[in-house]
Amino acid sequence: MLKRLFVSFVRWIGYDLGISPNQVTIGRLLCFIPGWLIWYYRYELAARFSCPWQVMGVIAILVVGTVIAFDIVDGALARETGQVSDEGKILDPLVDKVITYSTLGLFLPYIVKPIFYLLLFLDICSTFMRGSQGRGANQFGKRKAFSQNVAKLFFGLAALFSLPVFNLVGNLLLGLAAVLASISVGMRAVPQKWWTGMQVAVPQLITACNVGCGLLSIWLAIHGSFALGALSILTAMLFDLGDGAVARKLGVSSNFGKHFDSVADMVSFGLAPAVLAMAVNDWRPLALVLGAGYIMATVVRLYDYGRSKDITPAGFFRGLPSPAAAWLVVASVLFPVPWLSMLVLIAAAVLMCLFVVNWIHFNQIIFSLTPLEIFFCFGLGLLLVALTRTPEVFAAGPIVIYALSPKWRKPHRV
Repeated sequence: MLKRLFVSFVRWIGYDLGISPNQVTIGRLLCFIPGWLIWYYRYELAARFSCPWQVMGVIAILVVGTVIAFDIVDGALARETGQVSDEGKILDPLVDKVITYSTLGLFLPYIVKPIFYLLLFLDICSTFMRGSQGRGANQFGKRKAFSQNVAKLFFGLAALFSLPVFNLVGNLLLGLAAVLASISVGMRAVPQKWWTGMQVAVPQLITACNVGCGLLSIWLAIHGSFALGALSILTAMLFDLGDGAVARKLGVSSNFGKHFDSVADMVSFGLAPAVLAMAVNDWRPLALVLGAGYIMATVVRLYDYGRSKDITPAGFFRGLPSPAAAWLVVASVLFPVPWLSMLVLIAAAVLMCLFVVNWIHFNQIIFSLTPLEIFFCFGLGLLLVALTRTPEVFAAGPIVIYALSPKWRKPHRV
């Protein structure tokens, strides 16, 4: 239904209003400027109109968000009306870059600088390559743009509601965007005959980053840096989502890659969360026992995943997936109550081995969240922050909703 409405909207713009794709692109830039200025001068405008500065911030986010949403309109309009042009292939990415980096520049004090400058460099390279090759964005470039746009939203919300944890999420998304941008530029820069032989290694490099994040989390937990250890596990989850998606897009797979992915999951979502929970509880004997039980449950979960693919409904997992279990444990560690993580170790271990219940794949639910699910994810997260006065516990909101999702997200039975 939404797709039909979108197509009708695009046709209305192109055929009824007679607006060209390049006019939409230029219009996006012109509409972006007042949105950017409203955010930049939000305090002065709030004083001028005698209202909270957050009101001006919300207006700016709505304006810029609408401009960003229209990014998909100009391309769809060009394809629908047959107005794809070389000028449009250059103009559209240039406007995108101006909007993206002008917006990110507003939040530069909260952005990890190496990630920002790496993304800027890769985007400049990509824009010149697109112009010289006469090709549009590939799938990795599109997903990179999506990650960047969501990151901007989180940075804006962090400023509006004084939630530093949203800055962490924004930086994680920018890190994912940098990985996707690297792959996108690599696909353009490397000759096709070379790329065909090299592409089998790309998913494995992403998996190696997953392992690295898991090992880093263990090291940080042992040295008492619990928040950074938790962040490392969440970063590993992004790489875990990426390696499979990249392998499917490239059409490559190998037995080594499958086994390597299982090892990465064991390290990042089995060992690392258990070590983190044990360290938070000062390595007490009970914490050691529960941590060992969680690790064993992860082993069982990964073993079952490898042998039950043929009998599991498409798009679903049997039992709670190990990354989700790790997220539950990580979220519990962030609470100011250490013993809570021991209870969550038990719950996560049980849910991983609850093979009669099916959980939808992460990569499917991310792009199919309903407005009600989004509301409850944010609502629960903000409620927990208000109750504990700890911004980091916002991370518990989305994963608790996901853990409960089998109640309404059920596989279609044939």
